[in-house]
Amino acid sequence: MKKIALIVVGIIVILGGALLYLNHMNYWPFHKDKEKGIPDGEIKNMNQLDRTDELSLLLAASGKVGYNVKGSNVSIYFDVYKRDKRVLHKLVTEFGSEKDTQLSGTLVWGIPGFDVFKPTEIRAAVSNDGATSQDSFAIPKDIFGKIDNAGAQTQPFEDGKIKKGKKYILQGWIMGKENIGMNENTFSDKGFKTQEQTVILYVVFK
Repeated sequence: MKKIALIVVGIIVILGGALLYLNHMNYWPFHKDKEKGIPDGEIKNMNQLDRTDELSLLLAASGKVGYNVKGSNVSIYFDVYKRDKRVLHKLVTEFGSEKDTQLSGTLVWGIPGFDVFKPTEIRAAVSNDGATSQDSFAIPKDIFGKIDNAGAQTQPFEDGKIKKGKKYILQGWIMGKENIGMNENTFSDKGFKTQEQTVILYVVFK
């Protein structure tokens, strides 16, 4: 009898733990309208297109981001810095409302072409609860190609809690005569000062 009771208790504990995990990760049957596999209030750097995929041959760079957060807006911007002075700030696309609501969905972006150091256009699509906002942005011609020693990095951020107002880098470029290297400060105010030019494509939650 005691053995049976222990087995029952063990089953209850296992099932309870499994249900808690499913609820935390927003998996069925708990996810409802949320992005499954991502905890509430978090962002996830999802898999990029397989580099052997036929579609990837048409893209110089691409990525995908998933999120579940209470907020009013998801915005994608394109910025250019000369040292630490921002000289260009453009909205690529955004999704939002006038008041805070549940923002759950994905952001998919891509740069058509074959050379990440010669981009001409950015395409991005933001989905939320079945609705999608998508747009394309023509990159000004005078931004790339004039400075030697360039480096690039795709989605360098880590998964975790979303901080409102933080810039989550989707694609970044650094250009200058300094020794090109990427580290945690590359796309910060401190990092901007070390390069002649820095270009960033990023998403911000508000």
